[in-house]
Amino acid sequence: MIDIKECRKTELQKTAIVACQGVEGAYSQIAANAIFEQPNIMYMRTFDGVFRAVEEGLCQYGILPIENSNAGSVTDVYALMNIHHFFIVRSVKVSISHMLLAKKAISPATIKEVYTHEQAIKQCSIFLEQNPHIKINVCANTAMAAQFVAENDQDNIAAIASENCAKLYNLTTLAKNIQNNNNNYTRFICISKKCEVYDHSDRISLMLTLNHKPGALYETIERFAELQLNLLKLESRPIANTDFEFMFYFDVQANIQNKDIYDLLSQLEKDMKQFTFLGNYNEIILR
Repeated sequence: MIDIKECRKTELQKTAIVACQGVEGAYSQIAANAIFEQPNIMYMRTFDGVFRAVEEGLCQYGILPIENSNAGSVTDVYALMNIHHFFIVRSVKVSISHMLLAKKAISPATIKEVYTHEQAIKQCSIFLEQNPHIKINVCANTAMAAQFVAENDQDNIAAIASENCAKLYNLTTLAKNIQNNNNNYTRFICISKKCEVYDHSDRISLMLTLNHKPGALYETIERFAELQLNLLKLESRPIANTDFEFMFYFDVQANIQNKDIYDLLSQLEKDMKQFTFLGNYNEIILR
């Protein structure tokens, strides 16, 4: 297990070099601004680029979306979590409102194509189903979609992105709040190459591969229950290049500086086929 004394920190720094996926105006930028007072943001084209920037020491922190309250987990990030070594030091839950943006004030009925991220497509599926004439194009990021529309010569294309992108790229809002549910949040994690655990942190994230035997998952959950710990999240993800083996992702409401919690995690590390401690951190809610 990690050395708590080495990981323990007093306060997350206010200024830092931070990697985000996309371009200026991305929701990850909003998350970075919520966590740091003065982030110096590096924009990467891919999620993998964010992980690599942190691992290679190009920046101190990276911001990545991990799940949406309506569309579910960001599968690409989960897949990369099995490859890269990192720690979560903070998370932020951002309220997401999607807008239909175009270069000119025209009717949505005249829009031929829309550009956006695959998560935004899921989150706005009702609106898109109501407009079957619109061809959907997937982009790596909603802000990149807005930038593409702004720089394109066509007037009958649109982007699904944030209100912030409308201002940033001088686009007109054709329709507001087109997401399926107004209670639409995306969780972003802030990752670091080094473990940082701050006082009063109340969320622990783990990745476990259980021993292949009957009742293995039940026995693991029972260990948390014995300490009366609240499981905030439990999700299984298939492990690449295996015959139906799964990695389990746990979020537990706890603080590793508690001896009983530390002892439990130390024992799990010994007993599990694979054990990865991802971090002990706090979550910010940005409405």
